[in-house]
Amino acid sequence: MTEEDQRTWFYTHEGERLGPVTFSELQAKARETGLNPRLDMVWQQGMEEWKAAGEIDGLFEKGGAPGEPKMLGCGAEAATEDSSQHDDAVAEMMSKEGEWTGARRRSMLFMAFIFPLIWGGIFSVISSFLGPQLGPEIMHYIELAAALLPAVLVIYFFLMRLVNVGMSRWWFFGIFVPILNLWIGYRCVACPAGYAYHKKIDRVGIVLGIIYWLLFVLTHISIAAMVFIMVGEASNPALTELLDKLPAQIRELMPKP
Repeated sequence: MTEEDQRTWFYTHEGERLGPVTFSELQAKARETGLNPRLDMVWQQGMEEWKAAGEIDGLFEKGGAPGEPKMLGCGAEAATEDSSQHDDAVAEMMSKEGEWTGARRRSMLFMAFIFPLIWGGIFSVISSFLGPQLGPEIMHYIELAAALLPAVLVIYFFLMRLVNVGMSRWWFFGIFVPILNLWIGYRCVACPAGYAYHKKIDRVGIVLGIIYWLLFVLTHISIAAMVFIMVGEASNPALTELLDKLPAQIRELMPKP
């Protein structure tokens, strides 16, 4: 087995990421028309990004892959045709957003921002009827489960959104890493389906990306303003006096032994 065969490859087929396989297995899939040279993408460690299967030297026969027109000319003309085919492949991949597995942008945004509000209103109505019948102790556990439901659904749709953009579900743990969580959040909020493969952003993604970063900036400005106000108020004599009296007031409220 050659060194090329020993290196594992990953590939996409009909919107699903598959692999790892050897280069020989990729060639076999190409001969069996299991790979589309324009729509299917391939990648192996060391490559900067995913490439259309038709761009990989030696993957298809020189006479042309099944279903792929033979290339005429050479040099600059061949390079131009390769670039054109790649652009066509990317455009076609982006046009088939509904065929990618996982959750789309609108589904995740709905579950993250709109569903909790709707669920809160519905549960408040339900609890007003169930509360008198079940009692406060049982309602306490029901309210806890109801509060956890939106969080569980948000996590599930977040994981499915990672799949939709072509990322591994393991990236979920990246949300606990500063800076990295901003990048992951941007991809999930703004990027279209299959972004990890074609690296192209659409108009909706541009708008969502602008909103995402504006909210990020405004949030941090608001936090900074609140800290500035609190620091400024800390030197207020009235506030200082109140803080000095607070421990004594707390002791008075505590029950006597």
